[in-house]
Amino acid sequence: MEQHKPLIINNLIAFLAIFLASVAMKYLSNFDVEVGSYLYLPIGAKILVFLLFGRQVLPGVMASCIFCGVVLFSSWGGNFAWGAVGALMGALAPLISMWFIQKLKIVDFSDLKNINFRHVLFLIFVTAIIHALSRFVIYAKSEVFSISPIDFLTHYLVGDMIGGIVVIWTVLKLLPLFASMLTPSLNKV
Repeated sequence: MEQHKPLIINNLIAFLAIFLASVAMKYLSNFDVEVGSYLYLPIGAKILVFLLFGRQVLPGVMASCIFCGVVLFSSWGGNFAWGAVGALMGALAPLISMWFIQKLKIVDFSDLKNINFRHVLFLIFVTAIIHALSRFVIYAKSEVFSISPIDFLTHYLVGDMIGGIVVIWTVLKLLPLFASMLTPSLNKV
């Protein structure tokens, strides 16, 4: 059990990160599954946890996507099967993007020291495209929603890009601030 403890903790962190991003998005913007949101924060949380922990947090990401879709958004029009497929694609989109970018030999995401913010922006852009297209295909095939292709794709693309940038930029700016605040208090002990 001790050897699996970091894996369980990392998956719990991933679950909570996506859940908190979803709660924040729900209360900061108006989310409608047929149109999306201009501030889709969960995509940024997904990208961030995959960058930090790797593929091992996929179960936590998938669980959070399904939980948030059912509990927070009721966003599947009563069709759990199509919703689960959509959640699975939402969880896999960052991993597919990372794999694609690594195959192009643009950047190796396993070495975080050599990644700059431009690489992360490109990752957000590619993830937004894959996420929006996969959601469009899934929702169009499900026939649960009546979606306008132009509205749906533009809202999802823009929302994913803005949400991804906001989450990752905020964490990159706030994390050093919190670390510097904790460091003096740890030195006093």
